[in-house]
Amino acid sequence: MMPLLVFRERVKSFYQRHDIYINPAVKFIFALISFMAINGEIGYDSRIKAFPVVLAFALVSAFTPSSIMVLIATAMAALHVYYASPILSILVIILLMILYFLFARFTPKYGYVVLAIPILFFLKIPYVIPILLGIIATPVAIVSTVCGVVVYYIIQLVKTAVNVQVNPSVDDVLKLYTDVIDGLMNNKQMIMTIVIFALILLVVYYVRRMKFDYAFEISIAAGALTSILGFLISDIILDKSDQILAMILGTIISGVIVYLVHFFKLTLDYSGVEHAQFEDDVYYYYVKAVPKVTITTPQRKVKHINVKNTSHEAVKSGRHVTDTDEEEYDEDEDAYSDNDNIEDFDYNNTTKADRKNGMNK
Repeated sequence: MMPLLVFRERVKSFYQRHDIYINPAVKFIFALISFMAINGEIGYDSRIKAFPVVLAFALVSAFTPSSIMVLIATAMAALHVYYASPILSILVIILLMILYFLFARFTPKYGYVVLAIPILFFLKIPYVIPILLGIIATPVAIVSTVCGVVVYYIIQLVKTAVNVQVNPSVDDVLKLYTDVIDGLMNNKQMIMTIVIFALILLVVYYVRRMKFDYAFEISIAAGALTSILGFLISDIILDKSDQILAMILGTIISGVIVYLVHFFKLTLDYSGVEHAQFEDDVYYYYVKAVPKVTITTPQRKVKHINVKNTSHEAVKSGRHVTDTDEEEYDEDEDAYSDNDNIEDFDYNNTTKADRKNGMNK
């Protein structure tokens, strides 16, 4: 356990020293993955799929708020759909803008969630998001979770509807819009996914706020168990039993990922729990204090061996007496601190008379 704690402290220290560079780099990588995923799923316009264009959008997202990243992704998706079906793009733009304003109104700082959920759906581990949000956020994050789930199913619906050839008559256009809306509103799998994700987030949030030991770790396990039970019932009801094994494995992997994130964010030492009681004019307080696990990263010590000529007899006989000094290497100053202040007398570059005078001294 100690090597992991040391590694965690080194990672946190490195991040604190270089966060001004790490944060934009992480945002850039996440934006690049998100935009490439959109191009991979509904990349109908080859001009938007061009790598220089994607790279430019990712660079802009790296130095702007997450809501701008979501807006760029929304615009890219709408342009792709417009290239394939201008009539369908009108409805898609309306749906995406409703979701965008809903997300921007209530949870603007969770823009990553809206884009991360579709990507994690493609990776078969979307359960990471509700468990993680239960650990680090509040129940209002359900709004971002719902928007992310709906975006994923809109993409799946667009991939099906864009292949439908529509004549410019009013009846055909209305029929297409009706089919898309019905396919979205009557999608039982999407509705059950939203309900289960919201339930997972609430279970994790309320369990980790309880006052027993290891509440955070137990809340992660509770969220994973809620996910397995909820989607097991959903798959049985919807007759999708072939997805059960993948769902269980994906939930276990998601729980491990969230635990690792929690380990680097917060580790508590429950062996040092303290209880305190005090009062003021209005209340009497019962306080439980749990210390965080903090360790000092070990400093490297370098043993330096200096060759010293300590006597005239040693010079005559050609023998050398070694003096071993321990020097501490300071990683921050990048220098040695030497406690040995004895000056060396250079016998090789002096005359015999100088050596004699030096030894008399």
